[in-house]
Amino acid sequence: MSTAFNPPQARGIDLSLPTCGETQCNGHGTCVSPPGGGTALVCECELGYRGEFCDDTVNGALSLPLTLSVVAVILGLLILAFIVAKMRQRQKKKLRKIREVEDGYNVAV
Repeated sequence: MSTAFNPPQARGIDLSLPTCGETQCNGHGTCVSPPGGGTALVCECELGYRGEFCDDTVNGALSLPLTLSVVAVILGLLILAFIVAKMRQRQKKKLRKIREVEDGYNVAV
């Protein structure tokens, strides 16, 4: 007969409750005592987060300008490729006409 061993838990501690870091620091930091002393806990944010409650990202301000810059570069490259393709098409058409005239293929209908 085997029974599962359940480790003893300290009385009055409910491990299923969220921690201070999960509630006060939005899960992006830990609660610590303030540097000057006092009873209220403050958040010590993880790398990449800042603010009183670790709710601001460090690179959040860069995301929109960076995205717009990447989209602008891609669109610029597409427009440039289109212009180059059109120019090549015109050059080939012009060369074809020159060869027709030189070789006597210019047939008027």
